[in-house]
Amino acid sequence: MIENSKTNKKFTALNMARIAVCTALLCVLSPLAVPMPFPVPLTLQVLAVMLTALILSPLQALTAQLLYTLLGLVGLPVFSGGKGGFAALASPTGGFILGFILASFLVSLLKGSFESKYAVFRYTAVSVAVGIPSVYIPGILWFSAVQQIDLITSAKLVAASFILFDIGKCVAAAFIAYPVNSALKKIK
Repeated sequence: MIENSKTNKKFTALNMARIAVCTALLCVLSPLAVPMPFPVPLTLQVLAVMLTALILSPLQALTAQLLYTLLGLVGLPVFSGGKGGFAALASPTGGFILGFILASFLVSLLKGSFESKYAVFRYTAVSVAVGIPSVYIPGILWFSAVQQIDLITSAKLVAASFILFDIGKCVAAAFIAYPVNSALKKIK
């Protein structure tokens, strides 16, 4: 449904283009994976999810993330390591895919205005404090259930080794999103 009110244009051509670009960004960055000695590879998915959330409105970020997920579920190789299809969601790391959906919406909802002089700090804080747990909690729970191991072991295997990398990705997303939002503001 396309809304046409003057005050609430959620799906204008410009907004749909933003959603499409962010969906493409997710599709390009997510398959890039560096194999690790742990069950989860090092990827740029968290960077792409946080960047999408910091650039788009909550509904737009959720839409982009759902489109990315649907593209993966129909078989396109857009998930970590170039995987696609329902088997990727059913795999031990499938919970992270669900966590990305939650994180994209929540981070976007809580990011605040980019016009604040503290925007980069706020973007970073929200991405780290809300985004990372939103990704990790479903990922750890899913991994634990599929692998039939306790939550502590699951957290050690799939989260502890990556937390510093993911914090760095959140910082990078904040520093990239701020000038992008400034430039997008001029387009309106």
